[in-house]
Amino acid sequence: MNPVMTFLVWSMSFGIPLQSGPDAALGAASVGPDARIRIDISATDDLKGEILRHVAQGFHSVGGVRLVEEDPQWTIKIVTLNVQDKEQNISALGLSVVVLEHGPHLDMLFTLTQAWHYILKAGLLQKDQPLEVGMRQLVAGIDQMPRADNLTVLSQHRMCLIPMAKLPAACQEIAKNFGQTYLGSAPVTPVAGAQ
Repeated sequence: MNPVMTFLVWSMSFGIPLQSGPDAALGAASVGPDARIRIDISATDDLKGEILRHVAQGFHSVGGVRLVEEDPQWTIKIVTLNVQDKEQNISALGLSVVVLEHGPHLDMLFTLTQAWHYILKAGLLQKDQPLEVGMRQLVAGIDQMPRADNLTVLSQHRMCLIPMAKLPAACQEIAKNFGQTYLGSAPVTPVAGAQ
């Protein structure tokens, strides 16, 4: 079999989905049915626990999500700012929500680069032909890219100011919005009487 065809068949075995249609231009990410999400909250300990509980409840209605501490596909960063009244009671809460997408595509690119190095060193391509020259240039460019363990892409940033009484609804809305925007899921309607 032609070495180039072998390489193409091998690289396609990664199962990397090709995006097409209107979402491809927007860079919509494809997330599997079991998305791994880390919630990173900057708040006081009691408020942090409350926000995490409400966001987790929101993800129950989305489905297909695991909240994790390590190896996430996504990180939702929630930064809070207390707004106090004259008596120093918290009357409202400023929320800044940032969604970060971790870069598995870069890991796949570096893995493919290792395969390309092998193909070039093994001499499986005709010397000085356009494909061989182009592959050498591509590999040289990728080899010069900076490498970092936690490369992320900023996907969304939202800020809001909410009364404390509306904190549960706002946190659940964060999860539901994430599910609709990135997982393409419609909120699951709970069955009457189910807990």
